[in-house]
Amino acid sequence: MDEIPEAREIPDATLREILRSAEPTLELEEAVPTERGFCSVYRLAVSDDETTRELYLKASPDERTWGIPTEARLQAVLSARTSIPVPEVLAATDDHEERPTPYYLMRALPGEEVAYERVARLGDDALRRLARETGTYLAQLHSVPAVERFGHVRHDGPSLTDEPPEGDPADLTVGDPAEEWPTSLRDYATRELDRHADSRFADLTPELERWVEAGIDELDGPFDPVLGRNDHGLHNLRLDPQTGEITAMLDWGYTLAVPAAFDFEFAVYLYGGAFLAGLPDASDRRDLVREAMLSGYRATDPDHAEAVSTPEPLYEVLAMVRIMNDFRHLDLPDGTEPAVMERIETDARDLIDR
Repeated sequence: MDEIPEAREIPDATLREILRSAEPTLELEEAVPTERGFCSVYRLAVSDDETTRELYLKASPDERTWGIPTEARLQAVLSARTSIPVPEVLAATDDHEERPTPYYLMRALPGEEVAYERVARLGDDALRRLARETGTYLAQLHSVPAVERFGHVRHDGPSLTDEPPEGDPADLTVGDPAEEWPTSLRDYATRELDRHADSRFADLTPELERWVEAGIDELDGPFDPVLGRNDHGLHNLRLDPQTGEITAMLDWGYTLAVPAAFDFEFAVYLYGGAFLAGLPDASDRRDLVREAMLSGYRATDPDHAEAVSTPEPLYEVLAMVRIMNDFRHLDLPDGTEPAVMERIETDARDLIDR
């Protein structure tokens, strides 16, 4: 895995140049760096002749791409093809001698930034609405005709300089594509289980390796690749936590070409909050989330809902592996980590022992 860099500071003079190159009338009023992973992300208050508004700039921390050019093009495709609430991309630049490329400039969307772990604190009605809307948006995402093979989604087509992407699905492709889903899934699982061997759950790794390998061998197709968000979680949304309304879906740099069921099962597990059920006041709400997501999916694309209607334990276990690998990043109340770990491990063993 690539070494993760630190976000870099971007001088106001450079920010002003970026703004004026995108829209000559824009003036920078205030720039505030935000904590959005390791990329350099700035919230920009800007004004023109008539109004003041808020934009965001997302830039590479070290000249490597980190999926930023693909993310800009993908958001443009989703804006053009779906009602998924993604930020409008005003301008993207893939390469520049003096600026922190690649980067793109986007409009801000409303809604509250909510911690990943707060999924356990949402009321049932709010979680139900969030899950139904997630099902609706996943059905739309999965219907975009952009990929024909499996793997990491990448961009293709002409380079961009101070211009918005066209929003054409033909600008998307798959890097190092696999023709067969079991081949792609085996590569994915190997990477994740290699990480798992270095996690706090490493005692489970040998059993998981055997079980996952057997599960891949037993998968029954056919498998059709779709755009899969995969990086589900409240941290990548803006929402109203009281009602569960999703007002923005952010951070699309980890998009994969996968079967729809793989993407769906990850969302069920991560929004169902089972990984936090070891907390004394949290519960496993996977059934609630699955039912609501299926409702939204069926209402949006009834012809393809069958592809996500049957739970697949293999995909759920791989979602658990993701949580176990990143467990150190969870913000848990003092003294609760052992109970949370025990519940996650118990859930995993219950699945692999069936």
